[in-house]
Amino acid sequence: MDPRSQNNSDNQIHCDGEEDQRSGGDENDKLQNFKHNIHEGGEVIHENVKRIDMKKTLNDTTFILTCLKNHFVFYNLSEAELENIVNKMFYCEAAAGAYIFKQQDHATCFFILQRGSLEVIVNEKAKRELKTGDGFGELALLYNAPRSASVKCFENCNLWGIDRNTFRRAVEEMITKEYEENRKFMEVVRFFHNLTNEQKDAIAAVLIVQKFYKNQIIVNEGDPGSSFYIIKEGTVSVLKGNKEVRKLYKGDSFGEQALYYNTVRQMTVRAEDDVKCLALGRDSLTKILGDQVHVVTFRNLQKWAFEKNALLSKLTKAQIDKVLDVMKISSCKAGDVILKKGTQANQKIIVIIEGSLKKSKSGITVATKAQAWGEEYFLQTNKAKILDDDIVMETDGVIAEITADNFIDCIQGELEEVIKKNEKILEKKLQKSDQTKKKEAQNIKKSELLHIKTIAYGQFGPVYLVKAKYNQQLYVLKAFNKNQINEQTLEKQYLMLFLLLEIVNFPFIISFMKTFKDTLDVYFLLEYVRGMELFDVIRDIGLLSTYDSQFYVASMILITEYLHHQNIIYRDIKPENFMVDDKGFLKLIDLGTAKIVKGKQGIIRTYTIIGTPHYMAPEIICGKGYNCLVDLWSIGICLYEFMCGMVPFGEEAEDPYEIYEEIIKKDITYPNYLKDKKAKKLMDQLLSRVPEVRLGGSYASLKGNPWFENFDWEKLLEKEIKTPYLPPADKLLPELEIKSLEQNGKMIEEEIKQEQSVRQMDGQNQGDQGWEKDF
Repeated sequence: MDPRSQNNSDNQIHCDGEEDQRSGGDENDKLQNFKHNIHEGGEVIHENVKRIDMKKTLNDTTFILTCLKNHFVFYNLSEAELENIVNKMFYCEAAAGAYIFKQQDHATCFFILQRGSLEVIVNEKAKRELKTGDGFGELALLYNAPRSASVKCFENCNLWGIDRNTFRRAVEEMITKEYEENRKFMEVVRFFHNLTNEQKDAIAAVLIVQKFYKNQIIVNEGDPGSSFYIIKEGTVSVLKGNKEVRKLYKGDSFGEQALYYNTVRQMTVRAEDDVKCLALGRDSLTKILGDQVHVVTFRNLQKWAFEKNALLSKLTKAQIDKVLDVMKISSCKAGDVILKKGTQANQKIIVIIEGSLKKSKSGITVATKAQAWGEEYFLQTNKAKILDDDIVMETDGVIAEITADNFIDCIQGELEEVIKKNEKILEKKLQKSDQTKKKEAQNIKKSELLHIKTIAYGQFGPVYLVKAKYNQQLYVLKAFNKNQINEQTLEKQYLMLFLLLEIVNFPFIISFMKTFKDTLDVYFLLEYVRGMELFDVIRDIGLLSTYDSQFYVASMILITEYLHHQNIIYRDIKPENFMVDDKGFLKLIDLGTAKIVKGKQGIIRTYTIIGTPHYMAPEIICGKGYNCLVDLWSIGICLYEFMCGMVPFGEEAEDPYEIYEEIIKKDITYPNYLKDKKAKKLMDQLLSRVPEVRLGGSYASLKGNPWFENFDWEKLLEKEIKTPYLPPADKLLPELEIKSLEQNGKMIEEEIKQEQSVRQMDGQNQGDQGWEKDF
C-alpha cells in the first residue's frame, strides 16, 4: 500500500496555535467523553488523571531526564531545554481499572509512568504493557489529533505529565532566548566580523552550549583542535606549560585557529569558576561555509569593499561575483611594493583583506581593511594617471587584486547580457501571465459567472469551475464558509491566505484574481489550471530519469526561491500540491500552509507543527523552531521519490509516530538501482539534518550544483524547455464537455443559492463578521 495515496486532507497535519484546530463539530459535545478536566495555566487537560501537588526531588528530576532522552520528540533538545521541560511537568495519579484515555479521545498530554503498570489497547485488542520509566502520548505534544490507542491502568499508577501548550511554550521560550543570546554574542567576536548577516544567522543556529566546572580543563595543550569557544559566563585561565599567560572573560573567545586548519592546541585553557561556553565545531562551520573557511571570510570582505565603494557599487551583484571569482589573493609583508612609481595607476584594482596600503614617501594611508584602491584611476575615461610614488604595504597583510583586462572581461562579457535577458524574460512573463490577467479579472462580477462544474468539495465549501461572461475565460471559484471559519477561530489564517495570494506573482504559482462574498461565504477566484496532479503524473511515468527529475526539482526550486525572497515559507512541498499543466509545466496550486516569516526584528522562526508527515523536516517535528529551509528538505524528499519510487523515511509506515521517528533518527540509504552519484550527493545536501547545509550558501549555489551542470535554467524560465510529460487528453476535462456543460448550465448564483439553502434553514446566516471586510 502506498501510504501517500490517502486523501490530502487526511494526510496533512495541522497544529493548534497558528493554524488552530481544523476539525469541525461541537467542542462541548466532545468534552463530555472525558471524566476529568485539569486546568493548568488556563489550558484544559482532557486525560483521566488526578493532579497532585508535589515538589520534585533530585532523584525525580534524574529519572524524568533519563526517560525523556529515550523518546524521539525530545531527541534533539539540549540538556538545558530538557531541564526546563522537567521543571514544568506535573505529578498525577490514576486508579486501577481506569482508562487514562481512550482511542479517538481528545489528546492533550504526554506522560511518564513512575509507578504501576498500564495496558495499551488498539481497536479493543491488547497490544503491549507499559512499565516504570515508559513514556506514552508523545504525539499529543506535536499536534491536536485524536488518540490512536487506549491506555488502561492494571493497578494504581503514578505519573509525570506535561500538556502540549506548556511544552511548546517552554521549548519556544528556551530556543528563542538561546538563539537571540548566541546571535548577540557573535556580534562582539572578532572571528565573525567578516561574515554576512545570513551566515551569522546560520551559525547561531548550530552553536552548542557547554558547561565546565571550576578547575576543569576545557582544552589541553598539544591535543588536536577542532572547536572554537566563546565565553558566555565565567572566567578562564590560558596557560603555557604551568605558567598563566592571561585570563579571558565573558565575550572573549579562544580556539579560532581550529576552525581554519587541522591543528593542535598551543595552550591549555582552564575554567577559573563555573563557565558556560558557546562551542562551534569545524565540521559544523564547514558544512555552512564550505571547506575553506578563511576563503569565505576573505570573499565577504572583498564584497563589502565593492558594495561600499561609490564607483564599484554600481556594478550588478552578478558582475561583482564574477570579479571576485577572478581576483587573486596573496599574503604580503610590510614594505612590499604593490605598484611602482612611474607606472600607470589604472593597471589593477586592489582590495585590502588584512592590513593597510600607503604611499611610500609621504606615508599617507590610501586603503585599509575592506577598502578598495585604484578604481578611481581605473574607471577614468581620460588618460591614465602616472604614479608619483610607490604604493606599498603599510603592514603585514592580505590583498586581493584584479588586472585591467580581467576586470573588463568580467563586466562587459556575455554575463551582463544574459542577466539583462533573464530579467526582461521574467518581467515580460510576469506582466503577461499575472498582472494583465489580474487587471482583466477586476471587471468580473460573481453574478455574471457561469457554473460549468462542481469539481471538488473543500474543507469549508465547494470548489466550482466557472466561466466569466466578461472575457470568456475559465476560472476556479473556491467557497469558504464564514460560520465554520468563525467556529474554528481561523479568521487570522484566512486573512493571511488572502494577503499571501495578493502578494504572490510568479509564473509557476497559481494566479489569484479577486474575492467575492455574500452573507454565508467568502470566495476566491483563481486561475484555472488544465492538467493533472504531479502525484498522478509521476505514477504514470514510473521511475523518473535524471532529466525528468531535474525538470520538476528545478521548477520547485524556482518556486521556493521566489517565495523565500518574498519572506514566505510554504511548509507542505509534495507532489499533490503541484499541477502539471497541459503544456507540461509545473504550477503550485495551494498556498493554504504558507506563512509570512518576517517581523519587526527581521526573519523570524516559526514553531507550528504543520505539513504532511512523510515530507516534514526534522526541525518541524522536534518543535525547536524552523525557517524557510524546511521547504528544501521537502524538495529533497520529492527528488528521492522521483528517482527511487518511494520516500526515504516511513515508506511502509502509517502511524505518524513511526514516520517521525525515522525522519529524526534513520540514516538515508539508496536502492542499488540508483546509479546517479551526483543526484545522491544533492539528496544528501537537501536532506541534511543541519538545515543551513541544504541551501549550500545561496540559491545561486544550489542552482549551480554539479547535478544541474547541463540543465538550462534560462529556458525553463522561458518555458522553452522540453517537458517530461504531457497530460493525455483523456485525463483532462475535454473542451467538448465544457461547451456542453456551458450550453446546458446555469449561472453560478443559482448553484450557490441551492447549496446555501440548507444552511440558511439551520439559521447559519452570519452576515459580515468584520475580518472579511476587505474581501
